Amino acid sequence: MFKTIYKREIQHNLISLRFQIAFVMILGVFVIGTLSYIKGYQTRVQNYGEIHHQFIETIKNDIQANASELATNERSYQLAPRSNGFISDCKEKYLPNAISFSAYNVFSFVNRSGSTNPFLYQFQELNWSFIATLIISFIVLLFTFDAVSGEKETRTLAITLSNSLSRGTLLFGKYASAITTTMLITVIGMIFSVLIILISNQVALSGQFVLEGAGFLLLQLLLISSMAAFGLLSSVLVKNSNISLLIALTFWLIFAVVIPNSSAFFARKIFAIEQENVIQAKISQAFDDINRNAPEGSWAMNSSLPFAPEHRMRADLQMKLLEAAKLIRDGYYQAMFRQFERTRYLTSLSPLALFEYMTESVVGGGYARFKKVWNDMLIYQSQLLSFFKDLDMSDPDSPHWYNPREDVSTTRKPVTFEKVPLFEEQAMSLAERFSSVLIYLIIYVAYTGIIFFVTFVLLVRYDVR
Repeated sequence: MFKTIYKREIQHNLISLRFQIAFVMILGVFVIGTLSYIKGYQTRVQNYGEIHHQFIETIKNDIQANASELATNERSYQLAPRSNGFISDCKEKYLPNAISFSAYNVFSFVNRSGSTNPFLYQFQELNWSFIATLIISFIVLLFTFDAVSGEKETRTLAITLSNSLSRGTLLFGKYASAITTTMLITVIGMIFSVLIILISNQVALSGQFVLEGAGFLLLQLLLISSMAAFGLLSSVLVKNSNISLLIALTFWLIFAVVIPNSSAFFARKIFAIEQENVIQAKISQAFDDINRNAPEGSWAMNSSLPFAPEHRMRADLQMKLLEAAKLIRDGYYQAMFRQFERTRYLTSLSPLALFEYMTESVVGGGYARFKKVWNDMLIYQSQLLSFFKDLDMSDPDSPHWYNPREDVSTTRKPVTFEKVPLFEEQAMSLAERFSSVLIYLIIYVAYTGIIFFVTFVLLVRYDVR
């Protein structure tokens, strides 16, 4: 009986006007979105190439002067554009994409647009994730909102259930057919998108490319399954299709608009952290305390005499100032990370938000990517400092008094570029991506299962008389 119901519902969906409109619309946005991505990606790669070239040239100029310039000069590392951005941009244009560091500290993160017109960042890109989140999620509701209420109106539900057919079989047949129909549209759109990408030679066909595409397809199946469950829930709640459509649209608006856009307000209240001006005031106060207690002559300098005693006091004072600021700043950044992560859990009531978080982990982008780069940069900074100290200790002309801001009391000799360790972003491993997506995946599956179970119970309790 399940196969009969499933085939009947599939045939009904495929010949319906809503399927034809949805097919044309989805295919169109996939093609247009992919073409626009290709052009935008070329521009981003070109801009990044110029920025990275300047980054390397700055290092070369510093080490030609002396090794201490390499250690003390603050520089900014910018993240490269991802080649899989056509799957999801992970809203990276709103996230920090450049990290400021030296051999002594990882100072801060900023958002550098690298765009000729940053105002254009206000517009969304038609990547796969955006299409799935806002368009396909809506379409699957259109395939399910009247699956039961429509039969209640026409009184065919009573006739159907008068046969030897369980209500669970009927519900699951409608559920599976809606998922299959929507997945069919999605897969065709993705195939066209991949063909355009491969023809353009922007992304090479590789094992990672296949895995990321397959991972996204699996997440797409979960998203469609979840929204189909909500569509069926809206359909069994009432007897009128117009009312069930209104309920389904309410679900979609809550998930797509209300929860994501109200979460920041609640997060600031529930997971409050100190503001930037408070942090800056704490740093200023710490600096005042250190300067007040510093030995007399700590700020003296005689650049012609590297072994002058005042250079040691100056180096100690500069190091104390840096460590004080670092302690306060690092605590502030960790508070920011925790607030952001907790806010994501706050938005877990939206299957659309959960889908975006899981997609971010699958493609190795967004916040998951930034957090990894930030942690890797902390490791690299300590390695760079060790490299510099080894250089300094090998120079008998250096007093070895480490000053994080100035080059007066450490080695003044140059170093060859080939010897300098450079930071290179490492892509997230499969294990890191899986661990990042696991908690959201568990929530998602449990969420969908509960909604479908509630729908089943309501249908079982429905009196067809």
